[in-house]
Amino acid sequence: MTKIGTICYIKKDDEVLLQKKSKELFGGDKYNAPGGKIQEGETPEVAVIREVKEETGLSVSNLVYHGFIDFYDGDESQIAWQVHVFSTEEFEGELEVKTREGVHEWIHKNQMPYDRMWEDDKYFVPQVLEGKLIVEGNFYFEKGFGPIYKHSITIK
Repeated sequence: MTKIGTICYIKKDDEVLLQKKSKELFGGDKYNAPGGKIQEGETPEVAVIREVKEETGLSVSNLVYHGFIDFYDGDESQIAWQVHVFSTEEFEGELEVKTREGVHEWIHKNQMPYDRMWEDDKYFVPQVLEGKLIVEGNFYFEKGFGPIYKHSITIK
């Protein structure tokens, strides 16, 4: 069954808030933007607002919806994850630097640690940070979310 999630790139001046996931969690030790699973009855926007607040302590608003990406985990007939991608420059609250989810830090957009992020990020995150929209994205990982063996992404 497909898991549906969200992710939000929070921008401040020329920096982006990233989270280095706790080792014991899915994607542990990788840098990623805050986000998480959509709960039953939630829209992607409601879910991402809730997840960002839970993970960072920040309340986000004026979200830009960039589209969604489908991720496959060794089986091209089944989407493993569908992730709705958002960004914003509007937020308030006190950033919780360290939480159960991981450690948060502001990173300059020109120094994104793509070598320590999910392999797919280098294909779409720069576009999102420029404000572009994802029309369609598909990333096919080897089983166990190993290396990507093919992908397609259309950016508008």
